[in-house]
Amino acid sequence: MTDRCSIVPSQRVDGLRVRGYNSEKYIDLPPTYTQEYIPLEKHTIPTRETAKKWPHLLSIANEMPDLLDCPIALLIGYDCARALKPREVIPGKDHDPYAIKTDLGWSIVGAIKPWKSSMEAAGICHRVTVKELPSVTPASVIKALENDFLDTNHKEGSVSQEDIQFLEMLNENIHYNEEDHLEMPLPFRERPQLPNNKQLAMFRLKRLKGKMDKNPKYKEDYIKFMNSVFKDGDAEEADGTSGSNTWYIPHHGVYHPRKPEKIRVVFDCSAKHEGISLNDHLLTGPDLINALAGVLCRFREHQIAIMCDVEKMFHRFHVNPEDRDFLRFLWWKDGNTDTEPKEYRMRVHIFGAASSPGCAN
Repeated sequence: MTDRCSIVPSQRVDGLRVRGYNSEKYIDLPPTYTQEYIPLEKHTIPTRETAKKWPHLLSIANEMPDLLDCPIALLIGYDCARALKPREVIPGKDHDPYAIKTDLGWSIVGAIKPWKSSMEAAGICHRVTVKELPSVTPASVIKALENDFLDTNHKEGSVSQEDIQFLEMLNENIHYNEEDHLEMPLPFRERPQLPNNKQLAMFRLKRLKGKMDKNPKYKEDYIKFMNSVFKDGDAEEADGTSGSNTWYIPHHGVYHPRKPEKIRVVFDCSAKHEGISLNDHLLTGPDLINALAGVLCRFREHQIAIMCDVEKMFHRFHVNPEDRDFLRFLWWKDGNTDTEPKEYRMRVHIFGAASSPGCAN
């Protein structure tokens, strides 16, 4: 195994102090480094309701806060041992989650809810350790190849009702538009009535501007990408009206570790406002992709293997005009960050939407 690392633009911060939500003890943190975005799903955070699901954890339920409506802003690692040092432990039974009390308060590690059957997923682990993967055996390779070709992968009963709804919606509504692009609706579970989240998008845009001001290369690459989006006709200016069928999507740029010169702008459809995100309402569709292990193994079947890539694949598929106001975003005309931002909307399926892979497939 070899470790691969990448350089992330950041700043060093010294002198940070933290304390638990219900604690008076302050903990001095070691030198801390900034990062624009910490990838973490809020539903994985243990709360008071998590503790109430387990009889052996009821005693600590009132000591745990409810889920706070704020972004994840700090990740404390193992170089700050005092913050993670156990003061009390409630173990429970062998398959139960256990609770640990540190100077920052109580945390729960293990399943988020009790098992109902041996076939049901146990839940979510709130603490992760990294270890080397087991070696691949010939038997596991053969199994991967067989699974990849089995006709029973999508046998009756293995496709959920939501998958059936997704497939019916696209089969009935996909069509070629006047530009000879395949066009389809956003696959909603039910057409939602959404709150006005423009203030959230404006806040995130101001943070984006701050990052651009500190990093000229990031700004240059970002503007170049957005200019190509407008040049290709993937976005259009939106009118000034807004309502329950309008949603503003924050966006940010990321670099691939092996392509440091190429930025990709990702639209954050998981960003929540009043506890709601666009992805909460979108169907993902069934998994129609061949298993990667099987694909890689078949590269050995013949002397020559060919592969290809579709550039900006999701952008090749258009969204019905009546759904495009759910894909609004804020941006500066011609990338001039000294002007007031204007409202635009995407005309295509986007990176960041839970439905885009299924729609493209």
